[in-house]
Amino acid sequence: MAIQSKSNALQALYAKWEDEGISPFFPVIESNDGPAVTTDQYENLLMFGSCDYLGLSQSQVLKDGAIDAIGRYGTNTYGAQLLCGHTRIHHDIEAKLGALSPLSSGVLFPSGMAANLAVISTLAGKQDVIINDRTAHVSVFMGSTLSGAEVRTFPHNNTAKLEQLLQKSQDKRRRIVIVDGLYSADGDYAPLDRIAELAERYDAHIVVDEAHSFGIIGPNGLGVAEHFGVLDKVHTIVATFSKALGSVGGFVLTRPEFERELRYLAPSYTSSRGSAPAVAGATLASLTHLEEHGKELRAKLEANVTFVLDSLREAGVDLGDTRSHIVPVMIRDEDKTVRVANWLARNGVFAAAFVYPHVPAGTGRLRVGITAGHTPAECERLVSLLIQAKREFGF
Repeated sequence: MAIQSKSNALQALYAKWEDEGISPFFPVIESNDGPAVTTDQYENLLMFGSCDYLGLSQSQVLKDGAIDAIGRYGTNTYGAQLLCGHTRIHHDIEAKLGALSPLSSGVLFPSGMAANLAVISTLAGKQDVIINDRTAHVSVFMGSTLSGAEVRTFPHNNTAKLEQLLQKSQDKRRRIVIVDGLYSADGDYAPLDRIAELAERYDAHIVVDEAHSFGIIGPNGLGVAEHFGVLDKVHTIVATFSKALGSVGGFVLTRPEFERELRYLAPSYTSSRGSAPAVAGATLASLTHLEEHGKELRAKLEANVTFVLDSLREAGVDLGDTRSHIVPVMIRDEDKTVRVANWLARNGVFAAAFVYPHVPAGTGRLRVGITAGHTPAECERLVSLLIQAKREFGF
């Protein structure tokens, strides 16, 4: 009843924001030019609300890759991959992914969500237990439900509670721990070094969603598992091309024996056709580009992140525990969060407003995405406006 009451109250707020013309949701992007966008409400906004972390979605390299692929293969693939296959470009992407880590097999999916549904519902069954971080991506919980396994959760990054759940689950055929590598609303890392220790002690599989960390975190940009040096301890990594790589689609890095299960048994693979050739062309171009330029792009991103985090924390802005390019500006009150987002837009900066049910009630925040495509001057503009907003709105 309390949940229903909160939902009704927020539905009233959504309607109020729409009536007042300040709703930040479902903006229509009319045009973009690098980090600047024009929406149906505002012109020339600095985009600090995207997940284009390396600034690649507007790269001519990726555009050329997409155009070349259309020229070779047209605009679509023939049907479900199991029966009709996929293009040489798709094949080359999977080969390139498989060569990146000890998880030597790569499998492409239409989206990261489809990949999570496939991995979890294929890996787990009624004899198993899935133990999820309570703030993991919604697709993790969807896949967990589909699997038919017992589902347990532990408070965010609470490895003591995780250990208790593992101890109590020794009667299960399989224990599967699922976490995000980098949490998309908080910007903090899963403590995968400690989780790997527990998984080894209690004979558990680890599945990591690296959607917001792949391409960025770790010496070679392979994610938080690489950052903590536990790639060889992880059973499966799920990630996406739609964040740092500037394209679209999901993928899985795993071991060859599980790769075979996914290709033959996972409905979101067997019953889905491969991504459009244009998408695959952009993806392959991005992976190739990052082999040569990834280090310098990550260094540029890190410099921008360090400046923004240090400057905002020095000014007393609450950023939670973030240590990454995902910067949650904690406002907490849902109505105030939306009003601050609208104020920023009127002053030329786009920042995403996260409110319930996308984050827990009472934890509304602006989710700021720092990218390698932002200049120092643009980062300074963002910091200046957020400090001014803090004074004006009192958060």
